[in-house]
Amino acid sequence: MSFQLILLRIFLCISIQGALALDGSSSEQNYDFPNTCEIEDQSDNWKDCANSLSKYIWNKNTWYDDQPIQICDIKCSRIIKGHVSSKFQWVWDARFQCENKIPGFIGRARGFKTRREAMQSAMAQTIEQAFNTNQLTPNDFKC
Repeated sequence: MSFQLILLRIFLCISIQGALALDGSSSEQNYDFPNTCEIEDQSDNWKDCANSLSKYIWNKNTWYDDQPIQICDIKCSRIIKGHVSSKFQWVWDARFQCENKIPGFIGRARGFKTRREAMQSAMAQTIEQAFNTNQLTPNDFKC
């Protein structure tokens, strides 16, 4: 095996370990429902609420690879995958959807430094789409 290939493997291992270490999430802490979602009249801007809810959901759950997740009475699926980018950096992609309540709404995120950032972005996309079309409300996430 060439010296360059060995160095590349070592670099990839270190990058993967670093990316996993950055995620350090703990689902054992208590988190309050986001107050950005308590506003009665959101009109057209659900972005802040969707971003806050994605963080809230991340912090309340454990995140294993490609496992279904139950958020109150909403069943969702998620996929998180890591890969080496074209710039030789370890990045994360995520997909999030809740087919039983909001079929066809799929949040996608590509090229994030951490699993957390990728999944929160994908969740926020899905949630914001559902809120904007009146398919879901913030109360659907209170349980």
